[in-house]
Amino acid sequence: MIDHVSIATHDLQRALDFYTACLLPLGYSVQHQDATQAIFGENGHWSFAVYPAQTHNPLPGHRAHVAFRAPSEAAAQAFHARAIELGAKTLRKPGLRPDINERYYGAMITDPDQHTIEVVHWLG
Repeated sequence: MIDHVSIATHDLQRALDFYTACLLPLGYSVQHQDATQAIFGENGHWSFAVYPAQTHNPLPGHRAHVAFRAPSEAAAQAFHARAIELGAKTLRKPGLRPDINERYYGAMITDPDQHTIEVVHWLG
């Protein structure tokens, strides 16, 4: 099992603001923060970290993405709405995707650093 995931950013404060707002409906909050990192999770568990990039080279890798589990369809929709308000681009609007799985409800965006971020709620 994966314990945590880290991504880089060209603007730590922007990433902190973006993920603080977008992850709130999923139950995630800042668990630790200093000048070199922002770490999100729930109940004291550090599961998603954002660090300043070492260079100004492109950050995302081809076909790489992070998927967050949403507790409900409404939470997935709220994540997507907040992400778009904060400058993300929609790759996949919130909704059922039977082409993926009959129980899959989710959305996918690119964040301000062009990372692909997915949010998924598994029905029933």
